[in-house]
Amino acid sequence: MTSYDTKVLIILAISILISTICGILFPSTGELFSPYLLVILGLLLFLNLIQLDFQDLISTFQRPKFLLILSIVKVIVLPVTMYFVTNQIFPKYALSVLLLSGISTGLGAPFVTNYVGGRLSIIVGMVIITSLMVPFILPPLVYVLYNTQFSIPLFDMILLLVISLIVPLLGSGIIKKYLPKLATTINNSSLPLSIILMDLINFTIFSKFSSYFYLELPFVINTIILAFVLFAGFAVTGYLILYLINKDSSMKDKISGLIAISYVNNILVTVFAQQFFGSEIAALAAFYNMPYYIGIIFLKIFYSKLIKISRE
Repeated sequence: MTSYDTKVLIILAISILISTICGILFPSTGELFSPYLLVILGLLLFLNLIQLDFQDLISTFQRPKFLLILSIVKVIVLPVTMYFVTNQIFPKYALSVLLLSGISTGLGAPFVTNYVGGRLSIIVGMVIITSLMVPFILPPLVYVLYNTQFSIPLFDMILLLVISLIVPLLGSGIIKKYLPKLATTINNSSLPLSIILMDLINFTIFSKFSSYFYLELPFVINTIILAFVLFAGFAVTGYLILYLINKDSSMKDKISGLIAISYVNNILVTVFAQQFFGSEIAALAAFYNMPYYIGIIFLKIFYSKLIKISRE
């Protein structure tokens, strides 16, 4: 890594730590941003879609085999498997694991891809496909496996897609085509602005669960450990799928598979799990922010070393 990359990693690590602590210590301030989480996620996505090659995205959809396999594993195979394993070991967390495992690829995944070095078209394709699949697949899975009926309102999901996905996607495309200088300016500023937005998201999420750190610390520790275990399981699964689909696939594609499966829309899970099942069920999705961000740091270091080795 260059000295610039090292500085960015240090800034990212410190800022995430500070935003987490601030969320725990100043929950009332963090709650002020809670109604705007969707908008913040949309802005984060917009900043990172500026780098998207739309022709590459079209080409990715024209060869949909690996996208379909990844999507089926992401929203059906993985959540069912994780549910049964967790139900045998930690039944208390079974529903939380099912919800987190079965949610779509996250809107923050494009940032991770741009920063770490994956293939953006694969990630955006996964965000689109899994976001369309989840409202029709996750509620029936929860009903069948957990015997609890809930629904993700279709209108709300359409609104979510429009505000946080479609608008940033179309907006970035229009700016790239008609305002190339502005697109360049946005692209050059996307990294620091993205870190600020992620800090704001992290601050807001931990403010919602601040009381748990004071009143139920053992629960917090156990949940965070489980979040790290799940992240590792998701990451290995995503990497192996791309390897098994095509053993000659590039490291860039394999890293993209890892990101697509492990960088999930945990913020959305936090919001609707609180609404339908309560804060205790939503806590796993909220605390998943820790491996989410720490994973970015380790992935950047790991991928940079692999690139260096391949060049030598």
